[in-house]
This record gives sequence, structure tokens and C-alpha cells, in this order.
Amino acid sequence: MTDPVDELSTKQKYVLFFDFCSSTLIIEDLIRTESQERWRNLLIGIKKFLVEEREIHGFEIYKFIGDGWILLFDKDFSPSILFSLLKRLCDKYDKAFNKHIRGILSTDIDTIGITFGLDRGSLIKIVMDGRREYIGRPLNVAARLQGSIKDNDSSPQGKVLMSNIVYDYVKQDIRNEYLIYKVRRKLGNISGGERYQAKKLMLYEKPKRA
Repeated sequence: MTDPVDELSTKQKYVLFFDFCSSTLIIEDLIRTESQERWRNLLIGIKKFLVEEREIHGFEIYKFIGDGWILLFDKDFSPSILFSLLKRLCDKYDKAFNKHIRGILSTDIDTIGITFGLDRGSLIKIVMDGRREYIGRPLNVAARLQGSIKDNDSSPQGKVLMSNIVYDYVKQDIRNEYLIYKVRRKLGNISGGERYQAKKLMLYEKPKRA
């Protein structure tokens, strides 16, 4: 347990929130046919994928948040590897969903896939009840970015909404590989979030060549 007399421990991290689109509708549909174990098994498969990738690339699987995860990456983590990981995560999810869930749904669900929010900054590490926890603005911003990615977008799946500071750090590695737009969002409970400027990256679209 961290005590007030302990030295403050801070680390610079990329903070990624990701969420499964329409998860509530999917689960409600599966419950009606008593097939909710398929969603549980899909989540187990995604967790296994993340653990395998963590062993290779060394990021932190911080927390499961019910319909997605929070992942933490060191400040010098390769941007190319990070966004490649996100695309492979989307592919993994789509394949599992199409194989085990799509065919038994009784309702038409338009938006299937994963959305991402990404920020970067200092996190304060503390230990509570024997578990490592973090506090810091990047957690709040990444969560709000992920939550607002669907604003003015009927197909938000497979897209990453990132802060401008993140883009400044990663642009040399990725701007020729992915289509990226400037966007403006209203981020609730974030200082300066009334007209927050950010970048939206499409994992499955490449920029047009001149």
C-alpha cells in the first residue's frame, strides 16, 4: 500500500482505451437465446491474444473495463508496432465475432468492431490493496477520446482518436501508412475540452499518394 510519505512515482506512458462497439446490444441478444457464454469466450480469446502480444512487445495490460481494456505503452514504444498491434487486434476480434457470434444474433447490429482512444503523458503509480494503480490526466483524456470517436461518424470501428501531442510523437512513423484527419470534439469533464482538437486515424485506409 502506498503511503503519503513514499516518494512520488511518475512515468511517461501512452494510454490506450479500447472498446467493443455495440457490446450492450450484442450481450442482450445473446442473453435472449442463453448464448452469453459465447461473448465470455470471445473476451477470453482477446485476453489471450493480448497476453501473447505483451510477451513479445512488452506493454502493460492495465485493466479490463467491462467492454474493453486499458493498455499502457512506454514512451519510447515503437509507433509502427503499436498501430500494427491495434489493426491485428481488430482482425482478431472480427474473425472471432464472425465465427462464433454473428450467425446466431436475432437482431441486426450495424456497428461491429473496436474503437480506440489514445493519449500520452505522466501517470502517477500507486499501490492499493496490493494492486498497481495509476492516476493522471492521460487516463481521463484517452477515455473521453475513445468515447467521442463515434461523434459525427456512423462507422467508427477500426479507428483511433488520438491527442495532438500523441500525433506529434508518432507522425514520422505512421503518416504515410494510415489515413489521418483533423477533428474537433467536445470532451466532457476535461479542461480545455470544449473545442478539443485531435487526430482521427483509420487503421484500414491509406493516404492518397500525390
